[in-house]
Amino acid sequence: MIYPEIQATADAIAELGKPIRIYLISHKTNHATGELKSFKLAIIVSDDTANVSELECYLYTVVDCDYPYDLVLYKQSEWETLSQDNRTFAWSIRETGSVLYG
Repeated sequence: MIYPEIQATADAIAELGKPIRIYLISHKTNHATGELKSFKLAIIVSDDTANVSELECYLYTVVDCDYPYDLVLYKQSEWETLSQDNRTFAWSIRETGSVLYG
């Protein structure tokens, strides 16, 4: 299940950060109520992105969400290499994450 708050956050990131793809890596919920508690997204950006760290800080600053969230950013060439290696977190994201954009 993709919670509307997660999709809204991904949509805001897609509009502001112009990523190639956004994955939902994980989300945590209250086991009793099913209420969303937090989530983690992977953002794949173009290789011509000047500074990934600055983009990450910018996105945290301007994308408002009522729930805590984490971002993991990869440049496209880095993603292409790492997501093919089954020993990496990127491979795990590609295999088990849900595509929210791209």
